[in-house]
Amino acid sequence: MYRVVIADDEVIIRMYISEILTNNGFEVVGEAEDGLDAMNICREKHPDFVIMDVNMPILGGLEVAKVINEQNLADFIIILTAYRDKDIVKKAVDIGVMGYVVKPVDEDSLIPAIEVAIDKYKQVAEMKKELMKLQETLNGRKYLDRAKGLLMDQRHLTENEAYAYIRKLAMDKGMPIVEVAKTLINAQTR
Repeated sequence: MYRVVIADDEVIIRMYISEILTNNGFEVVGEAEDGLDAMNICREKHPDFVIMDVNMPILGGLEVAKVINEQNLADFIIILTAYRDKDIVKKAVDIGVMGYVVKPVDEDSLIPAIEVAIDKYKQVAEMKKELMKLQETLNGRKYLDRAKGLLMDQRHLTENEAYAYIRKLAMDKGMPIVEVAKTLINAQTR
């Protein structure tokens, strides 16, 4: 069940959206009537997503969305607006908003927008996960290359011999090859 915060300065709209969400299996964990409250509720509740109006008192929806995204206070944000404004859309996209719904809101427009945003969020999260794996692999490769270089210089080994030495150490010690490489590098820099 996805946990949601609703932020809109109009209580009737919040109530209506809350009813739509609840009827469709979402859990509303907080409601806010202004941008500052929305940010504070997100800090406290860490919802899966936020549905937020662009025009709100104290802090506007786009300003709050930027902070929520920068501080990872929710997985994603869907913006509500009464305007079909290309500038608002561009700003929303630039700060990483995952959905955009034009008022008046109804179930037939809101639920599909949420489903698309959830799918988009999952795709982005998977891409970030893959990127992190690739970065770890690249970093591991750098350590391994550096350790091989040290062994080649100090023990006058070929690259293949240095790699075989590191691999054998890793197997003998039951350690990942990257950890052995790091240990060899650290031992040389002391």
